[in-house]
Amino acid sequence: MTTQSSLEDEYYLPEVGQWAERKHRLVSLYAEMFSTSMRNKWDHRVYVDLFTGAGCARIKGTQRTVLTSPLLAMSVPHPFTKYVLCDIDERCIEAVRARSAKRFPDLSVRCIQGDSNENAEAVLAEIRSSGKGSGLLAFCVVDPFRIANLSFETIRKLSVIRADFLVLIPSHMDANRQRVYEDPSNTRIADFTGSVDWRERYSGSVGDFGTFVVSEFGRSMEQLGFKNPQGNEVLITVPGTSQKLYYLAFYSRSDLANKFWREAQKYSHEQLDLF
Repeated sequence: MTTQSSLEDEYYLPEVGQWAERKHRLVSLYAEMFSTSMRNKWDHRVYVDLFTGAGCARIKGTQRTVLTSPLLAMSVPHPFTKYVLCDIDERCIEAVRARSAKRFPDLSVRCIQGDSNENAEAVLAEIRSSGKGSGLLAFCVVDPFRIANLSFETIRKLSVIRADFLVLIPSHMDANRQRVYEDPSNTRIADFTGSVDWRERYSGSVGDFGTFVVSEFGRSMEQLGFKNPQGNEVLITVPGTSQKLYYLAFYSRSDLANKFWREAQKYSHEQLDLF
């Protein structure tokens, strides 16, 4: 088990809310199921993180440091054959590069600094450069801080390969600014969801605008051939309250992958010191 002292180093350490721990646990659990079950079926299994962060973070209001998604994905018993880690923040890229090299020197890790929307073609080329063999399968984690950080066109470009996507949809944080986004000149909801005609479906409807944004994103993913069964979106709330924050939405073209995701949800409720 990773100890607190073993996580302490000199590299950049951002702060995250306590609610981020369930997100990281879900990524870790699904990554382990994915990498273990697919290791004898696909020669090239690539983990992709478009907003990778620094690899470690401190829980806000505490002195507790935790591993985050990229390093958790490297910690699985049967690692991916390649890791493609992207972030616009140079501090994050320097930190995650150093931490992965120190902890996992034998893994193939490629770091790309810059806006992942602008670098989508470079990310795709890096995934495809994994090598020849029986095939390539990717698990792509998309964890934007706000809707302006992600363009659906980036998902569309990466979807040409065989991949599962886990997407953070900031439905009740940034995306819940209904009055701002209803302005016809504001294109952020359309850019994020890939639905240019979303206002036609929302017009006259009642209810939760944030949840509507989640459904619009899922609708666009279905148009790309991804399955979006009921229950594939996990609502993350402020611990100990009913205050909604965001959804983690999973999309795959595979029934087996959707089964793994449901299993990951089940096990994610176990105590938080699992990893």
